[in-house]
Amino acid sequence: MHSPQFLAGFCLLALPLVSAAQAPPAGGRGPAAPVRSPFLISRPVPDTAAVERGKSAFVQACGFCHGPNATGGEGPDLLRSAVALRDEGGDELGPVIRAGRTGMPPFPQMADAQIKDIAAFIRTRQQDAIDRNSYKLKPVNTGDAAMGKVFFAAKCASCHTGPRDLRGVGAKYDEAALMARIVYPAGRGGANRSQVKVTAAGRVYQGRLEYLDDFEVAVRDAGGEYHGFNRDSTVKIEVEDPLAGHERLMKAFNDTDLHNVLAYVETMK
Repeated sequence: MHSPQFLAGFCLLALPLVSAAQAPPAGGRGPAAPVRSPFLISRPVPDTAAVERGKSAFVQACGFCHGPNATGGEGPDLLRSAVALRDEGGDELGPVIRAGRTGMPPFPQMADAQIKDIAAFIRTRQQDAIDRNSYKLKPVNTGDAAMGKVFFAAKCASCHTGPRDLRGVGAKYDEAALMARIVYPAGRGGANRSQVKVTAAGRVYQGRLEYLDDFEVAVRDAGGEYHGFNRDSTVKIEVEDPLAGHERLMKAFNDTDLHNVLAYVETMK
């Protein structure tokens, strides 16, 4: 059990993460002053006109280094900048813009109104990055199905028979999910499907590959028993990875090929 001192310290550390949008306690006099935190944004959405003016000014003065959307280029990503996240109407960004920094030229002539507009633009970009529910997924299927069929026959048909073993896959998944299945066939962090046969001390152990590196190998057999071995010249290992072809293709695909294959696979209804 943690000591009272530890719990008190933990609570103090956690306080800065409380959102300023939190409702006041019953009987209170209203919301507390916003907590200045680089982790949460709970401020009003800036005026649209100010954001548009700020975007124009930012692209002209800052976009060559920080990118037109403030996500970085030669210079840092301002959506992750602690200074930009703390900023309120240009109070933090203004001095940096006017004085410059190492590798960043100064803009001493920039008016207060321009700095406020740039701050509004950056705030909106930060909020867009945080509010993932507002993301709009653009069409993924932009490829040529005929070209995808040619690529599939050359690179994929050794494992897949196309319309026969993938029948219905185009109707089962939407285009974004289908693209994910091509790139991550086992899912992100998906279960290991590799099978292994380990021959050691005259015995053969077969089952799911549990672990493999330059020094050890482990297999879980059909009965669920775990067997681990140190790798040396007396241990023979044979691994069968059903998804190895996808891994190889990720090194061969270019963007056009990938979208062409997606367009072809989507025709398999």
